[in-house]
Amino acid sequence: MSHVKLSDVQCINLNVLTAIKIGILHDKVATCCRFSLDAAQAEHLGSLSTDQIWAIVASVGHATLFPPRHDLLALLQTPLPLAGPLATVRSPVLPSR
Repeated sequence: MSHVKLSDVQCINLNVLTAIKIGILHDKVATCCRFSLDAAQAEHLGSLSTDQIWAIVASVGHATLFPPRHDLLALLQTPLPLAGPLATVRSPVLPSR
């Protein structure tokens, strides 16, 4: 049995890609909204096999595929009872210019 040692960033990339893949299979529209994906990205991610996801994670290495929200610091500093509602109503990505 082979054990692969992944960095923290690789673990995050693997988990997020896997969550997106599963989400697309169950509810494509909700997953696109949740992860700010367009239709082409969703189609491609939904078509990836588990082996392809692992290969991407290994190839990308220590580069993150998913930047944090633009308002991450504000959410972390918000009183906990307000963090959830604010995260829901605020867009996780900066608006296009």
